[in-house]
Amino acid sequence: MVIGGGLHGLATAYFLAKDHKMRRIAVLERKHFGYGGSSRNTEVFRVNQRAPEILPLYVLSKNLWLELSAELEWNLMVWEKGLVGLAHSEAGFNNMLMRHETQRRMGIENYLLNPEELKKLVPLLDISQRRDQPVVGGYFNPPGGQVHHDAAVWGFVKACHRMGVDLCPKTEVTGIQVKNGRVTGVETPKGEISSPLVLMAPGGYSSTVAEKAGLELPVVTLPLQAMVTECVRPCLDHVMVSESYFCYVQQTVKGDLIMGAHLDPWQSYKLYNTYEFAREQAYGMLEMMPDIANLKIMRTWSGLCDMTVDGAPVMGATDIENLFVDAGWGYFGFKSSPGCGKTMAEYMATGNCPETIRYLGIDRFYEGRMIPESYIART
Repeated sequence: MVIGGGLHGLATAYFLAKDHKMRRIAVLERKHFGYGGSSRNTEVFRVNQRAPEILPLYVLSKNLWLELSAELEWNLMVWEKGLVGLAHSEAGFNNMLMRHETQRRMGIENYLLNPEELKKLVPLLDISQRRDQPVVGGYFNPPGGQVHHDAAVWGFVKACHRMGVDLCPKTEVTGIQVKNGRVTGVETPKGEISSPLVLMAPGGYSSTVAEKAGLELPVVTLPLQAMVTECVRPCLDHVMVSESYFCYVQQTVKGDLIMGAHLDPWQSYKLYNTYEFAREQAYGMLEMMPDIANLKIMRTWSGLCDMTVDGAPVMGATDIENLFVDAGWGYFGFKSSPGCGKTMAEYMATGNCPETIRYLGIDRFYEGRMIPESYIART
């Protein structure tokens, strides 16, 4: 059984059925499938993280994204267009250099660039000294791009349906049953459901679902806001990220510019949009690309992100036998979903933790084995 009908839950159910031939699988979702972060994101995938413990999982996810349209028999609108990162200080560029060396040693394609080389990739980029924080350098990370979020959700939904997975929307989990230290099922307003294996993958609500089993997860839930402009002719061929202005932007195949920013600095389960976010986002974008000043903002939205203190997720078994967790993804839940689904399915079906997620267990917080992804939680 899977709690959570987002991409992580759906991908796990799909790979349990496909790779491990399990047929009695149910996915429980309190709203509609893809309601949470799976449909409230900026559609980006990338392989530019810092920690060697987690980079293989992003590589796996990237490779799966490129294959899944054919496998799911559904066009996910995947576009591997690469990611451009900007540094606005020598310290920021040195931070990029450290990550570049980690990625290079792990065989991940990545290139450090000077401002003139960045300008060739992004003609709209202002590399002059007139800006408050001029560009001093950056990188180009080719294994990055975008996947249409709705297409991804429905691709997995249709594939799960074909394989006989029980898809249960509007089925909220109100309790998790535990007997003699082992999970036995869940409680819902529609009745109790027995299950010898349960995965908790409810995104921003991970901590509240875990509490139903008496578990406390080391995560906090924070809102993340985004906005989109009117459609214009093609003008941005890559995803672009500024780690000083805390913002990123890409242009979709439709022509609109999708913009995201930093997590809000306070814990909340409310979905809202603020003037402060729009003002700071517009300022950062115009510092980088002043030529887009006259574009209209068409809409804004927000989603919930569950974030750990070290910026890396929590994946694997819990203290309750056969109760698994996939949580704490912060910004990166969408881009990692196919790799998480494949590895969690393997762990649940075989009882053996895959090497790809061996370092991501909850025990690291109590054993002093933190993962050095915290820079990304701040930027």
